[in-house]
Amino acid sequence: MAARYAKRPGVPLGARIKAWPWAAMARHTVHLLVLAGLAAAVMWGWRAVHDPWVFPLRVVKVDGELLYLKPQAVQATVDERLQGSFFGVDLPNVLRGLTDLAWIRDARVRREWPDKLHLWVEEHKPLALWRGDAVLTADGSLIYPESSREGERALEKLPTLSGADGREMALWNEFNRLGEVLAPTGLRVKALREDQRGSQTLVLEQGLTLRLGREDVEKRLQRFLNVFDRTLASRIGEVEEVDLRYANGFSVRMRATGDVKTLSKIMENSMLATEGAEYRRPDKRNASGSVRQVGCVSFIRPTGGTDFNFQTPNQGDIALVAMISTAAFEGKTHGQKVG
Repeated sequence: MAARYAKRPGVPLGARIKAWPWAAMARHTVHLLVLAGLAAAVMWGWRAVHDPWVFPLRVVKVDGELLYLKPQAVQATVDERLQGSFFGVDLPNVLRGLTDLAWIRDARVRREWPDKLHLWVEEHKPLALWRGDAVLTADGSLIYPESSREGERALEKLPTLSGADGREMALWNEFNRLGEVLAPTGLRVKALREDQRGSQTLVLEQGLTLRLGREDVEKRLQRFLNVFDRTLASRIGEVEEVDLRYANGFSVRMRATGDVKTLSKIMENSMLATEGAEYRRPDKRNASGSVRQVGCVSFIRPTGGTDFNFQTPNQGDIALVAMISTAAFEGKTHGQKVG
């Protein structure tokens, strides 16, 4: 084009100027102006939609039942991420903030015209406390919520589990199974502990500890329940621990008392016996002074101690070690612990 409209000899300047493609140049200029206007409009629009004064975000609505997480925690998390206008708020950032809260299992976020941010949150459902610092949830995960006075009060009614890593749900199922076994007696399980050897221990809400061991746990527990109503039910508040890790019975540790004379009188006047047994004050003692015949039950008192047990003469099973104030019956004479 430059060659076409170049200066040629004999052509007047006015003719050369008229020969330029003014219409095409005008069209190009208009196009450039339109593009510039569009760019300016886009720039202004981008700034406008991100300007909280133009499109403010006035309402944040939260749906979902919060039982363990404080609403203030949700509010603080959202407030930290509400930067910008209705269109400019970073929804993925808000969502990450919510899901980072330990108690939040699931969350959703969306805008609602003209000025609302709508949140849906779902809390974890706690099943039990795990090893004191974690919470076992219904989906089998462990969460570590921040400790607070309100949170501790909300969780204080949860049972407590303790065991090896990976045993969380197995122990939860065991907790419920053993709880169903105890339910008919009114005894309620508060905690279940399992050591590295797999030996289990139950702690009841009544303050009683049951050492179950590793083997035949339900069978041992049932053996205890078979005599519970006739033996320990009326004195449950005095029992500290029952050790079921014996082949033929169990031992009982009573809570400590400082009045030995009163304890001895209670032991003499109170008899915890199996069904069908009679307690008759014996007229004579045997030569060793250690065994008294009481109906169909042998009532054995170790010489010089405060430990008592009695056994059925037919089966030889240790039915109860009662009124122990200082140490539990170890089963050295009548049985051995089997784990």
